[in-house]
Amino acid sequence: MSNGSEATAPLRAVAVGALQNALKLLGAEFTRQGGAPVECTFTSPANLKNTLAGGRFDVIVAAAPTVAELESSAALQAGSRRKAARVGIGVGVREGARKPDLSTPEAFKQAINSARNVVYTDPSMPTGSGIVTMRILAAAGLVDVVKAKGIQQNLGPGRELIAKGDYELGLFNLSEVAVPGVVIAGPIPAPLQDYTFYDGAVFANAANKHVAEDFLKFVTGKAAAAIWQAGQAEAA
Repeated sequence: MSNGSEATAPLRAVAVGALQNALKLLGAEFTRQGGAPVECTFTSPANLKNTLAGGRFDVIVAAAPTVAELESSAALQAGSRRKAARVGIGVGVREGARKPDLSTPEAFKQAINSARNVVYTDPSMPTGSGIVTMRILAAAGLVDVVKAKGIQQNLGPGRELIAKGDYELGLFNLSEVAVPGVVIAGPIPAPLQDYTFYDGAVFANAANKHVAEDFLKFVTGKAAAAIWQAGQAEAA
């Protein structure tokens, strides 16, 4: 970890909401081990550009295509980009409801076919969970089934529909399923699982470049794997 006055200044990080749980834990552990305090701003993929325009940050962790776009525009420090994590899709149910068997592709297909209805996020949103969900459903032959009895909804309202019992199953990023009233029934089984991949990088105009580099090394190091897992993500 860096030392001196630079290390005492807060590190300003911006990230997408799918990484919120893990990065809060990672930031706290980075600080506990002697690093700078980490101030994280979380936003949706759709609002990320507005968030970047509205503030100055030292480091970003976002979907790989988004970070690549920033890299190509010279907004990032050359050579700072690192693979950070990946997040799969999970199934959410109302707290207290029966959890379906999701142990195999066949069980997952049965769960979808048997469900009264399903909610999922918009597949037209770049780097969102909806596009990954559609790839999974296509591989399972379930696209028509879900479209017939499903609804597209933004994450927050979608989870509310599950919590109220209006919808039986929700297909969201695994790291974003659980909120009050909604629990994780399980991840999509491995043979069908698909992922959004996330990279980290330092901004070219970062105020704390050395600290940002230290932070990225920490969150992409082997010791961080268990913390990513605790946030329902997987280290890259």
